[in-house]
Amino acid sequence: MASDRRQAQIAKRIQHKVSELLVHEIKDPRIGFVTITGVTISKDLTVAKVRWSVLEPRHRSKVEHMFQHATSFFRREVARDINIRSAPMLKFEYDQGLAAAARIEEVLREVLPPKTDEEQPLHPEEER
Repeated sequence: MASDRRQAQIAKRIQHKVSELLVHEIKDPRIGFVTITGVTISKDLTVAKVRWSVLEPRHRSKVEHMFQHATSFFRREVARDINIRSAPMLKFEYDQGLAAAARIEEVLREVLPPKTDEEQPLHPEEER
């Protein structure tokens, strides 16, 4: 069992490596702009959940398909980068957090009255 500190270190390295691979190795323009939003890894370091989001929601299914077919590639490259006995199995999960936040903001805009100019917050530069 790995310590919490060790888990966090490995998760951070996995997140960095997968992000790097998306930018430099995956040359598929159909997937759009993908962001790795976080990685959590099990205590025994055997399973890593990689959360991701995409700028254009219409690209979600294409990106999911790409991750399904490229999982072994990502795992192999992560194994080369991190120094542990065996590479963790990678599970790619769509991060619902950003979509949920956007939905909450949309509902609040519908429910709350619009702000007037007097209620708008000042820019930090104007407050000084």
